[in-house]
Amino acid sequence: MPGATITVGNVEITAVHDNEGALPLSMVFPGVDAELWVPYQQKYPECFNGDNNENFAAHFDCYVIRSEGRIILVDTGVGSMATNPGAVTAFAGGADGRLLSDLQSAGVNKEDIDTVFLTHLHPDHVGWNVNSDGPSPVPAFPNARYVFHQDDWEAFRPPRDSEVFGLTFWEETLAPLEMAGVTEPLTGEQSITSEITAILTPGHTPGSMSLAIDSGGEKALVMGDVFHGPPQVSEPSWVFAFDADPDTAVQSRNRMLDRAEAENAIMAICHSTGFGRIVSQEGRRYWQGL
Repeated sequence: MPGATITVGNVEITAVHDNEGALPLSMVFPGVDAELWVPYQQKYPECFNGDNNENFAAHFDCYVIRSEGRIILVDTGVGSMATNPGAVTAFAGGADGRLLSDLQSAGVNKEDIDTVFLTHLHPDHVGWNVNSDGPSPVPAFPNARYVFHQDDWEAFRPPRDSEVFGLTFWEETLAPLEMAGVTEPLTGEQSITSEITAILTPGHTPGSMSLAIDSGGEKALVMGDVFHGPPQVSEPSWVFAFDADPDTAVQSRNRMLDRAEAENAIMAICHSTGFGRIVSQEGRRYWQGL
């Protein structure tokens, strides 16, 4: 079932769920000693699982945004064994995702979506880009333009797609979009609607982007993998194993934290379900779920 829905001025944002997985902390945060996780395991138990909470409980979530009559889908999750087999095997143990049924439960048909905004082009964010039911793959959202940053498009062309996670995904999830002529690469910040702007948040990938929402005096930031869960809000220098440029990723996290705090903006990230804000306690920032 879809997650929470919030309103930001006149904009409505709904969290939709695709899949979940368990990723060993020692693998995805190799530079962080186990004992440093303990206070966050106690504060955010929902973010961990496994014996002694040694795993990051990764959610693969997406967001539906309604603004000025437009319906925008942020990311398309891990996908299914038919659409993105390598990623589904690696991240979800071979279990098909549920994004399409979650969208239906949220009252959204595939045909309703006019923009698919891909925060970045890692395989766990592009899994439902295409529909593979027919003789050849076609865009899963037939009336949508697929928007992303040009730098990522260049970064993950074969054979480079297999160099990050050791699996291929370009031909399954991205090449069919190019063949269909529905891609819209960006080279900088751009308005999606008068209330939504695509902004640069590089580091995790060369072209990672986020959405800044400003409506009715209220603000929100919808991000992909700038943060991988609430602990990184308090520890922005903790580097995720798949950050392409760790120094730039840390800079993006700090910049977005400064902005979120200054604007009292709601934050949404793709690997932890739900929405939150930044709160400060004893000189340290924390994620506070809404």
